[in-house]
Amino acid sequence: MAEFLKKYRVFVFEALFGVAVLAVDLLSKTAAFDILENAPGNTVTVAEGIFSITLARNYGASFGIFDGRTELLTAITAIGLAAALFILLFRPHSPKIFRYALLCVIGGGVGNLIDRIAFGYVRDFIDYTFLQTFFGIDFAIGNIADIFVIIGMAMLIVYMIFGYREGDFSGKKRGGKTGACPVTTEEEYPSDSDAISEDACGETGSADAPGTDKLTDKDAAGRDELSSDGGSDVGSPN
Repeated sequence: MAEFLKKYRVFVFEALFGVAVLAVDLLSKTAAFDILENAPGNTVTVAEGIFSITLARNYGASFGIFDGRTELLTAITAIGLAAALFILLFRPHSPKIFRYALLCVIGGGVGNLIDRIAFGYVRDFIDYTFLQTFFGIDFAIGNIADIFVIIGMAMLIVYMIFGYREGDFSGKKRGGKTGACPVTTEEEYPSDSDAISEDACGETGSADAPGTDKLTDKDAAGRDELSSDGGSDVGSPN
């Protein structure tokens, strides 16, 4: 078990996060509906003109879009969630912000998908009263799943605009051990160019690898020997 957790700890933590998102959504819906079904007008004011909870059955998508198309939305949601889960499983080296953004979307999406399958509608209860009070916007009633989906989408947008780097999904880490190796030509080190290239691409990716010093000492000794031989040849009679 310990070996399994060590090998798959990233997936374990991510799975726990996704399950937590799903649990918070489903439990909040159940608790809210238990209260609101017996409340006068199926609504409870939490802060006058600011926030309230109101029972609503949503037969569309988040915040009431595509109302009445439950079957189509169920199919689209299932396909989208499967695609997101595929990315998480088969792109394990993708950036954390990207992965947790997908987990927010998946957790919220699964919560609403369970509602559609179990009830034929999504249980909504969060009434954004302040939007009507201060901005005159009659905003749709939502739930915790919708909030997580919006947070996940916002994280994805921020990542794509400000955080995306080429190679993010190829398994290469940014900086550190995967830094670029120094370029060494045969003109600089004609005798052991392969050796210096191998040494220079060590764990640090530094140009000051041990192989460089060894090669330099060797070349220096070779030059001294060549100078000595050359001097003897010049000084000798024909």
